[in-house]
Amino acid sequence: MLSGMFAPLKRWWEGQRDRHLFILGTTTFLSSAVVLWAIVYFFFLGGAQDPDLEHLRNWTWAGLFVGFTVLVFVAPEFLHYQGKWSLLMEVLKSTSRPDLGRQRKDAEEAATLLGSVWSARLKAHYVEHGLAKGKATNLQSEGGVPEDLIINWWRTEDSRLSRMIDAEVFRETWLNRSLGSVGLIVSILQLCNMSFGLARNAALERVNTIIIWDWLSGSRIDSVPAPYFDDISGWVLLFISLFLLWVSFPASGERPTPSITEDEEE
Repeated sequence: MLSGMFAPLKRWWEGQRDRHLFILGTTTFLSSAVVLWAIVYFFFLGGAQDPDLEHLRNWTWAGLFVGFTVLVFVAPEFLHYQGKWSLLMEVLKSTSRPDLGRQRKDAEEAATLLGSVWSARLKAHYVEHGLAKGKATNLQSEGGVPEDLIINWWRTEDSRLSRMIDAEVFRETWLNRSLGSVGLIVSILQLCNMSFGLARNAALERVNTIIIWDWLSGSRIDSVPAPYFDDISGWVLLFISLFLLWVSFPASGERPTPSITEDEEE
């Protein structure tokens, strides 16, 4: 009976094989954030005794239980996938045929685990360096190396932001993922805030839109019945968050190589 209940979920999970790493990583991140909030709430804000925070107590307990349970099962799997992904990235960046041949078995196992997109890219890399039969250009033109928006975002070291600000720190994958995740979450929350409301009214119904400027300035938090789209500061926050999400995606075209001056050559 249980197998029948979870059969649709299992089929969906198998159908998302190319995105397992992304799903596991996102779930681990969100669960960690919920657990971290619970720690701050109970140990630093005194939420267990503070009557002003009582309305968050049950939700925080529930979040702590769910978040910790998810972490116990998901985090080890994510670390396993992340280790395989790191190994595969090293292989895809390598141009040494001896190193590629020595790591081939491990790389192929990692690519199989991560999905067809990675298997195709690994094969194209081996073809390019003469370790497999075929032509790398044919693999690209015939669609042998499939593209995936989420996978490309997850692995990119060449985001739009790193093109705008030429600093190595903006080519770090963890920073790019963090900026994109924050942009996405804030955008969703602000859209919900303007359209449906996140604050409670006098009847304790969560149907009021928070005026962002009042919240950011630390003054009395004002709210009005939702939907409310006349808050300029709310639109500014929404556009900034959407911009962060947009610049976290891979830039188009080849990254320009820096020119080397005569002084640098000497």
